[in-house]
Amino acid sequence: MQIQRLQPLMVATLTALAIPLAIAPPSLARPGWDGPPIMAREAEKAFRDLSKAEYEGTRAKGIGGADTTLLSLGDRLLATARQQQQSNNYFAAKETAKAAARVYEAARNLAEARTEQAFLSRSYYDAPFVVSRELSRTEAEMAYYKGTNSTIRDLYNRGRQLAQPATVSATTPPQTNGNIAYLATNRAAVQLLKAARHLMRAELGF
Repeated sequence: MQIQRLQPLMVATLTALAIPLAIAPPSLARPGWDGPPIMAREAEKAFRDLSKAEYEGTRAKGIGGADTTLLSLGDRLLATARQQQQSNNYFAAKETAKAAARVYEAARNLAEARTEQAFLSRSYYDAPFVVSRELSRTEAEMAYYKGTNSTIRDLYNRGRQLAQPATVSATTPPQTNGNIAYLATNRAAVQLLKAARHLMRAELGF
């Protein structure tokens, strides 16, 4: 008798737990865990990176004057990552989603550079000092990659054009409005160079 009384409660509880997954859009629905544990971990990572890319896309599009070319590229990369996820190509989905997130961030940074309004975190101050390293690293990986994906070359070229490396003897610029454009532009360059490397990894599979 006690078990019979508990059955309606159990059914209601299970139904409530199932509703969020049932209404979640395909791009945000968590993958199932029917495969091997390693595949399950890759699926979870892909899910997280897709969610982050979607968040960065919404954030970038909420800023007036964001680079429309980069926003469109971010959208295309995100769509590709979703297709890769649906095909169970979780590693490629993860890396492509990371590339999309980086592209969206770069679009936002360039808008910040134009308006000279940004919340300056550590990554902004570091950007002028690390952008040379990011250029060298991307060039080295491109030499190994030897692929034909024009998007990778375009991301590298745009990042190189935006880069304004600080000299070795320079000190971190003070936090003033006059430096926001310089810091945000270099941060955009760093994001684009990293995006290029993520796309190379997506193609190479490692």
